[in-house]
Amino acid sequence: MSAFPPDYIRAHLVALGCDPTRVEETFIHSGGAGGQNVNKVATCVQLRYAPRNILIKMQEHRTQSSNRLAAWKLLATQLQRACDDEAQQRRAARELKRRRNAPRPGWLKARLRDLKRVRAKKKSTRRDVAAED
Repeated sequence: MSAFPPDYIRAHLVALGCDPTRVEETFIHSGGAGGQNVNKVATCVQLRYAPRNILIKMQEHRTQSSNRLAAWKLLATQLQRACDDEAQQRRAARELKRRRNAPRPGWLKARLRDLKRVRAKKKSTRRDVAAED
């Protein structure tokens, strides 16, 4: 077993339902400023987690090891966010179903009934007078 990800990140990933062995880790050349170091050394780290279709590219730091650790932390953060979003959607769907199935309160029923009476009275005054005779 490799040293990456560290044990605390590995435990967090496993708790989120991610198998760290299914994460593809590649090292590529960084872009941007940095001179000869950018051109010679593959300091950029790219993580791909196919089951969730997550792609992380980290090139903020000068060293590969710093970028590697930051990329694994970012992967854990994104998986946590995805799990939280799914839980929020499940809660929202459950709450929506509960509200749809809840009976209307008595005061609301009475108010709707009164509005119907007012509207019926308004429409009754629009009838053709000749048709009633």
